[in-house]
Amino acid sequence: MVLPWLWSGVIFIVKNNYREIDSDWNNEFRRDFLRLLLKKKIVNDYINLENLHEHIDDDLKAYDFNSGVNKFNELFYETDDKFNNLYFKFIKFLYDDVFDFDFYFQSIPTIRIHFPDSKNSNHYPRYHTDCQYGHPPQEINLWFSLTTNDDSGFSLLSLKDSTDIIDEAQDWESLTKLAINDKEFNDYCDKVSKNIKSTTDKIYAFNSLCLHSNHPRKNDTRISMDIRINPVDKFVDGYVGKGRMKAEFKPGGKFGYHLLSSKKI
Repeated sequence: MVLPWLWSGVIFIVKNNYREIDSDWNNEFRRDFLRLLLKKKIVNDYINLENLHEHIDDDLKAYDFNSGVNKFNELFYETDDKFNNLYFKFIKFLYDDVFDFDFYFQSIPTIRIHFPDSKNSNHYPRYHTDCQYGHPPQEINLWFSLTTNDDSGFSLLSLKDSTDIIDEAQDWESLTKLAINDKEFNDYCDKVSKNIKSTTDKIYAFNSLCLHSNHPRKNDTRISMDIRINPVDKFVDGYVGKGRMKAEFKPGGKFGYHLLSSKKI
């Protein structure tokens, strides 16, 4: 398999598997997520987010086996202007204080809520890269937790281990079939991956070619956010997501990047 272009700007981030970024933003988003829970009348009072599963009906917790998404997640596909303003401030923080380049960014960040003992949790682990689902290899993934958990349930392979596996699989379709059907494949990925800490003071940045997966939760709720950024000077047009939404990974694209780059918002 011919690997997608690996541009040198990503390597400094993933040289040691990922880059840790000190952050106060996890708690900012945690507070705003609690606000949204109240606004959407999901809860009636402020709660400990790690115990959110105690307040949610079981049918909302169940995963769709194919997508790995539960119905509760879908409640947060839409937020509000206050949340969006916070998100734009976060993007400016990344541009001003973290990265030394201008970048395009997802219009809507992804909020992920994982509950313990949920129906169809055997969807996980399912190790994958975003590239096999249509994302550009120029992207950088950013993942951070809004909860503090003893076990995040989020595992990440190094770039080298990931590209070795991708090369052996030979094509994206074969890699996807392995992830869905081959327990030995996922067990191997478990052995060579690193479990990322679930804390509210770190952001983790990694290459979009790095294999990663969630794992079923047993005791508590984990809430996280992830976004993808794409350096303006490395941007390549034409990438479209393979999911049902057919996201267009370009500025102003449908379910894709914001029209303006980080420097211009």
